[in-house]
Amino acid sequence: MGTTRMKTSVHLRTALALFLLLAGQACRAEDDWFGGDKRAHFLGGLVIGGVFSVASGSKTPGVLTGCAVGAVGELVEVFRYGVFSPHVSAKDFAAECAGGVAGAYVGVWAAPSSRVASANAKAADDSWTGADKRGHFLGGLVVSGLVANYTDSATVGLLTGCGVAATGELIDAAHHGWNSKHVSAKDFAAGCLGAVAGAFASVQISPHRIVWSKQF
Repeated sequence: MGTTRMKTSVHLRTALALFLLLAGQACRAEDDWFGGDKRAHFLGGLVIGGVFSVASGSKTPGVLTGCAVGAVGELVEVFRYGVFSPHVSAKDFAAECAGGVAGAYVGVWAAPSSRVASANAKAADDSWTGADKRGHFLGGLVVSGLVANYTDSATVGLLTGCGVAATGELIDAAHHGWNSKHVSAKDFAAGCLGAVAGAFASVQISPHRIVWSKQF
């Protein structure tokens, strides 16, 4: 157990170091979907997702860590620079999360077949249509809507809802292990989709008060 945790810690430090190096190259002057900063965020998520998935033989760790770092990183910017700072972008999070998903697939492809087979054998059944997914979607919707209403920012609502969804799964992973039935990338996806829906709904309900930090 101690050796496994040590290896995980090394992987985490390596991934975060590479991410910070890549993120340092990003230019935040623009918020175009295909700008240089988005490519840097995508590559950062790709590295983090790939490292965790190749180490575990499973896509779930890569998706959750890549997306969690993306959401939490943007929320740190909120606390540092303010709700409507040009540093805060839902597109940056989306690019990093997409990189995490891509990295998860690359990591599993690159991992030894025995490690992948072991992870698959331990994985719990998980349906996209289960009642728990509806619960996660509703939870993301509520969190996003409440935060957007409090901050007047749909962006912060979306980031908070997705960040809570990802970190909640990571906490479960720390307690129960990656292959536990409590840990699910689909649960995160449902919660984050709920957060997206809550953010857009908030703008529609209060269009003159709740706005995006940067327009989509």
